Amino acid sequence: MEILVPLSVSGIWYPVIKENLLESGSIGLTLTLEPYIIAEIKYGKGIIFNGIEINIPNYEILRQKLGEYKLIVYSRVPLGYGYGLSGAISLAYALGVKELTSISEKDAVNVAHLSDIVAGNGLGDVIAQYHGGLVYRRKAGGLGYGEVERIILDWSDYPIFSQIVEQMPTKNIIRKSEIALSLIDEFLRNPSPIKFIEVASKFTKSLGFTSEYPNSYRKKGIIIKIFTPENGVWIRHKIASRGAFVR
Repeated sequence: MEILVPLSVSGIWYPVIKENLLESGSIGLTLTLEPYIIAEIKYGKGIIFNGIEINIPNYEILRQKLGEYKLIVYSRVPLGYGYGLSGAISLAYALGVKELTSISEKDAVNVAHLSDIVAGNGLGDVIAQYHGGLVYRRKAGGLGYGEVERIILDWSDYPIFSQIVEQMPTKNIIRKSEIALSLIDEFLRNPSPIKFIEVASKFTKSLGFTSEYPNSYRKKGIIIKIFTPENGVWIRHKIASRGAFVR
C-alpha cells in the first residue's frame, strides 16, 4: 500500500483562527503540484524522510489522536522550504491509518488538518492536498467545516517550475495581509494561470517576499514560476491531477 500526496504551494492566504480549531485554517488560493510524495505506513513509530528519521511537531499530535505508526516517506523536494511537506506527511499518515483502522476518512483528514494548525506548519495545506488541482479555500476549516472549490484551468501552455532559495519556518509567513481577500476576488473575476501568478506576486510582495524572475512569485523559501526559465537550477512541476490517494 502506498499513499500519494501532492505538494502544496499557496499563492494567497488569509489566516482564520477560531476557538474550534477545526473551523480554523485560511481562506486562499493554492497550487497543488506533482511530483507527489510517496509514503508507506507500518506498525512501529517515527517518520523516515528520504531515508533519515525526522522529528516534526505534527507527529506528536498524529500519534496521540490516531495511534503510533511508522511512516516512510519518499520526496523529490526537500523539507522546510515551502512545498507543504509537513501537511503532506500528516495527510499521508492519516490516510494510512484510515486503511489500517476503522476511523472514517473525514475524521482522519481532520486530524491531519488539526496537526498542521496546532504545530504552526500550515493553515490550508492539508485541505488543498486532499482535493488537488488549483484550490480555492472559500471558507476556512477542515472537512465538513470549510468550503473548497477546485478551479479548472488549462495549464498546458504554462509549464510550472520552482527554485529553492532558503529554508524558512512557516511561522514567519503566517500573518494577515489586508489585501489578500481583494486579490482573491481579482483572480476570481478573470481566472487564468497568468492572473494567478500576478495576484500571488502582489500578495507575497506585501509580505516582503520578492522574486527577480518574470512571471513568478516567492512563497517562503521557494520561487514559483511559469514558462521555461532562461537560467538557474529549477524543478519542473505539473498541476496535481487529483488529490491525495491510496493505491
